[in-house]
Amino acid sequence: MSRYNERPANTDLYARIKLAPMTAIQREVALNALRDAEAISDGIVWVITRVKAAVKYLLGRPTLKHSFKH
Repeated sequence: MSRYNERPANTDLYARIKLAPMTAIQREVALNALRDAEAISDGIVWVITRVKAAVKYLLGRPTLKHSFKH
């Protein structure tokens, strides 16, 4: 089993796909899959960020029992 030389690819996934021995159709499929994966992961990160912001907002608001002073 030969080891993959990361130096020419510069550890970039797109560069690895460009250097991999495959047909043009396989390369296009791989690039599309990589783009889809990036879009899905970006969406997940966006949702997590929004949920964290909503929780922080809701937990930071004063409750009714603390807003009344006796």
